[in-house]
Amino acid sequence: MGEQRASALARGLDPDLALVRPRFTWIDTHLPGLLVESNEERTPWSVRADRVLLHPLLGLPLFLLVMAALFQSLFAWSDPLIGAIEGVFGALSGWVQASFEPSILRDLVTEGLIAGVGSVVVFLPQILLLFLFLGILEATGYMARVAWLMDRLMRSMGLTGRAFVPMLSGFACAIPAIMATRTMERRRDRLKTMMVVPLMTCSARLPVYTLIIGALFPTEVWLGLSAGSLLMVAMYLFGTLVALAAAAVLSRTILQGPSVPLVFELPPYRMPQVGPVLRGAWNKGLAFLREAGTVIFVATIALWALLSFPRVDEQPGQSEEQLHAAQLEESLAGDLGKGLEPLLEPLGFDWKIGVGLIGAFAAREVFVSTLGLVYGVGGDVDEESTSLRERIRAAARPDGSRVFTPLVGLSLLVFFALACQCLSTLAVVKRETNGWRWPVFLLAYMTALAWGASFVVYQGGRLLGYA
Repeated sequence: MGEQRASALARGLDPDLALVRPRFTWIDTHLPGLLVESNEERTPWSVRADRVLLHPLLGLPLFLLVMAALFQSLFAWSDPLIGAIEGVFGALSGWVQASFEPSILRDLVTEGLIAGVGSVVVFLPQILLLFLFLGILEATGYMARVAWLMDRLMRSMGLTGRAFVPMLSGFACAIPAIMATRTMERRRDRLKTMMVVPLMTCSARLPVYTLIIGALFPTEVWLGLSAGSLLMVAMYLFGTLVALAAAAVLSRTILQGPSVPLVFELPPYRMPQVGPVLRGAWNKGLAFLREAGTVIFVATIALWALLSFPRVDEQPGQSEEQLHAAQLEESLAGDLGKGLEPLLEPLGFDWKIGVGLIGAFAAREVFVSTLGLVYGVGGDVDEESTSLRERIRAAARPDGSRVFTPLVGLSLLVFFALACQCLSTLAVVKRETNGWRWPVFLLAYMTALAWGASFVVYQGGRLLGYA
């Protein structure tokens, strides 16, 4: 195949056109004897639909409207289910805490077992709904048209048109987005897409962005837009551009290979069959629980152990928040955070931020509650917590300098935008690739990319005179 492409290029030919031209030449030659011309009134409705949905100017905006409606439904319909699941597991954890005396066993059950199972099941509504919607679009024949529509743009970045939907769904969550790559035939294309989907700004990053932006950046409004909202939009654009750049780099390095044109016959429009669509979504959800869920559960237990041992004794007059803060500082995770501090200092981070980054491996949004524990506010805080924001603003180093400055905040935002702070994502990649090679590569390259970008932001800001 490579020699044929080289030969075609040497003769000044387009290899992709050379591949498909004989087929369409045969079709053009024999078509007149097989078809009967029809007038406009007898044109099938599917042909009229394709004239609109595949239109060079209208096709993409219409698809974006379909995707916007899909993801709006995904968020709106899954949020109540996610809230109900979190409520059930929260009530169960509260019942165990109220029914048993404080002990390591009770903490293991509430913070390890119950939290571990909950962190798996909470993804199920989004996964089921996403695959239900994608199954409907696939069954109607529309997804094949989307792949054709987007192929030219995506190929310029080393991807195919079929990669567009998984990357777009990465804005909701990387887990169902990675599973959505199953619609791609070639393994190389699936791998490239899986390696860049986690760079899309998923919803789990929003609590971190909201906390840091709200605590450290000005609230002034210009032309109806606040600095925080502009920075939030900038983070979304930043993640998307880096994902496309990473795809281009991977296509020219470790995942390089001959470009294969997207050649397929557009299927006719059909009414989706309810049974197969529901079974397909359900089977994918069960596969997630069975395969990735096991890894997520074990990893959650391991993170609980890192944050909980060795145990510290409660001191007289010590509040529960102060006890949690002392526990984290003396824990294995605290020691690990202090050990990582020399690597984090060039980014503007201290050991407490390092502990937050370790906790965030369970899920990115856990960074917020971990900071709440580290700074003695409590673990039941969220990104809107005024007390946590005040503690962040007031945090000081031993020399009296501020820990969190706008420059440190920007460095932290960039780090979270690029780092693979999600064990669930790694577990799904392991499930989809049947091995640890690609999850380890994903973790390594995204961590190196995040560290390097944060280093440039922080050190470059200091060189420019920002504190």
